[in-house]
Amino acid sequence: MNFTMKKMRRGIDLILAGSIFLPGLSGATDIDVSSILQNKKLLNQTVWKQEIEAQKHEEVFIGLWDRLRRADDKVGVFKNFDFNTLKLRSISPTTDLEDGIRIRETKGATIELDPQKWSDWLDEMAAAGFELIQSEWHHSRYHTDAKGKASSIVSIVLHVLNRRSNTRYAVTGKLSVEWRKDPNEKGQYHPETIDASDLTILERRGEPRFKQAFQFDVPGRGGGPIITYDLNRDGLPEIILPGINSILWNLGQRGFGVKPMSVAKTGSTDASVMGDFTGDGHADYLCFGEFATTNGTIPTKGVFILPSREDGRFEDLPRQVTTSPIVPELQGLASMAAGDVDGDGDLDVWVSQYKAPYLNGSMPTPYYDANDGYPSYLLLNDGDGFSFTEATQERGLGKKRYRRTYSNSFYDHDGDNDLDLVVVSDFSGIDLYRNNGQGDFRDVTAALIDDRRLFGMAHTFGDFNQDGLLDLYVTGMSSTTASRLEAMDARRPEFPEHNRMRSSMTFGNRLYFGQCGGGFKQSEISPMVARTGWAWGTASLDYDNDGDLEVYIANGHFSGETAKDYCTTFWTDDIYRGDSNDNRLMAKYFENNVKSMVEGKISWNGFEHNFLYTRMSDGKYRNAAFLMGVAEELDSRQVIAEDINADGKMDLLVSKLNYREDKETTFMTIYYNMGPSMGNWIGARLTEAPNRESLVGARILVVTNDGKRRIDTVTTGDSYQSQHSQIKHFGIGTADGVEYMEVTWPSGYTKRIDHPQINRYHWILAE
Repeated sequence: MNFTMKKMRRGIDLILAGSIFLPGLSGATDIDVSSILQNKKLLNQTVWKQEIEAQKHEEVFIGLWDRLRRADDKVGVFKNFDFNTLKLRSISPTTDLEDGIRIRETKGATIELDPQKWSDWLDEMAAAGFELIQSEWHHSRYHTDAKGKASSIVSIVLHVLNRRSNTRYAVTGKLSVEWRKDPNEKGQYHPETIDASDLTILERRGEPRFKQAFQFDVPGRGGGPIITYDLNRDGLPEIILPGINSILWNLGQRGFGVKPMSVAKTGSTDASVMGDFTGDGHADYLCFGEFATTNGTIPTKGVFILPSREDGRFEDLPRQVTTSPIVPELQGLASMAAGDVDGDGDLDVWVSQYKAPYLNGSMPTPYYDANDGYPSYLLLNDGDGFSFTEATQERGLGKKRYRRTYSNSFYDHDGDNDLDLVVVSDFSGIDLYRNNGQGDFRDVTAALIDDRRLFGMAHTFGDFNQDGLLDLYVTGMSSTTASRLEAMDARRPEFPEHNRMRSSMTFGNRLYFGQCGGGFKQSEISPMVARTGWAWGTASLDYDNDGDLEVYIANGHFSGETAKDYCTTFWTDDIYRGDSNDNRLMAKYFENNVKSMVEGKISWNGFEHNFLYTRMSDGKYRNAAFLMGVAEELDSRQVIAEDINADGKMDLLVSKLNYREDKETTFMTIYYNMGPSMGNWIGARLTEAPNRESLVGARILVVTNDGKRRIDTVTTGDSYQSQHSQIKHFGIGTADGVEYMEVTWPSGYTKRIDHPQINRYHWILAE
């Protein structure tokens, strides 16, 4: 976020993934703000008293976390940590899981260490070659008993490397902490006893599966959308970076050739989508951003299209799209999704916008079902790709169009060969709309999904249970603070709905299994893959070809100078202040609240590492990101899973934010999958053709000779500001053959390949 008080930025990714804009505040006096601050102080002394105590007690662990990140001598940091007794338990023998991953748990006899024995143990570990690389320390529970004795649960993550044996260790678990009754001379509380007997250790020897191959700097926060697409149809997907007006032409083993996307001058790009909008058989680029329509002029903001040529390159100059009636200037664009919703043979567009909280002193209201942002639009293609008709209200999508939306996709969820719509929004969750086949939509959310609530950021489709039905994984926000408040039963009684929704909204990510006839039901696996922190982009993939889908999640909101977290202020104060309207008084008050973040002193869900949830041989999903080399600590946003080098193994593209001296840079990083394949695979390369049906919405079904069914779909608008290519990959594990691979287009036309060869991609032409 890297705020300064002199420069308040607008744009996505600022406070709560949005921005804060505080205009001139002459209408609000210091006296007005002071009265609210007095009310806040009173609430902190009563309703939130225990939470304030929890924050005081956690300071020592926040300090430990901060020092460990900065120190070269991490052993010395641990040695200087003040406590009386540390309890450890002996570690169980290893159990093999998969892909070289083994598991150990703390079982058996308890060992008690005083500070000197702890220091000796640390020296032994260092001498044996163990080195701490990354860590997280989250204060998840706090309690005081009738005698005033305080205790806590601190959830930890330790990423450890032994360079001698080339082994990585991911240690997770809970520390039970009993606190000394009195603070020290600096006012800090320190542990009397730390019980570290509830730990799980995943380990893996050898080089990580993923290796960083390329990294590109994209100036600015978030860098704009990232798109992969095989533009020249050579089987190798290109990488399109509109934020720097560049295409990374995929040269296979020779890397990438970087060429301009357009010769026109460009500015920011807020959202975009690839698809054949003009019907000439080549994918075009549609975006909302800043382009110059003639050479050498200043870019103007609007909706533009860059038609593509036969060789995959785009025409030199963009053309501005027209709409009827004229759509007002878009203000907070977040995502575009394409699909032929009315069955007339051309691609239409759903344009969603995001309105930031805190903007002009407003706050999403209610925070669990906000419909008070900037409007979304359904734009129906008039047939040429250059003009569209706005039809949001008349097509049944008007009622909830003011969601604060981050991702949305057209897809066929009920198998009736028309494109339905899923919308994922912050401060609300998931909305589902069913298409009647003519482009008229009906809201079916209540009937077709259970517990839709979350701070929605992105989604990915995949067949996680191999039943031939599309499943849905949606990222949200899991909050340690909210969980701690729930355990305390700390709540403001005059806001019953705020209290009732807190736990549901902070469940985290959710995995829903597709149901026959449409709809989604939250799976029994969902709690295993829920709590990653502040989650953003996501992608499903089978990186080892064992037949089971993994899911990768980008994490972290804003990492400041310290891991001290703004989250308590949000959950104890911000959600109860302000409403959907601009308010100068609240703008000044919120400025006071976020001042520490504005100055970069504290974080909001900072230093959270990315996750790679992998289904292990015992049926449980566990985070293997560090073991596989992709547990990034920098705040991350976009995620794409793609077989970049066409070797039959899925690679990863991840964007990471870096804040340096008031300069914001996004790193777009390519990680090649260097590990061995654990099974067989098959792929489909779908191709457009002139006057043929669009690829968007096509469903690909693979039925293997062991009877398992796997499905995927060509979609847009899913992972946060990202778009995957038209190439689809399926790991099939131990199956040694495929009975058939079948592609069904939204019109219902089906193309089937019987007994296709495995371990290769198959070209399939659009019909």
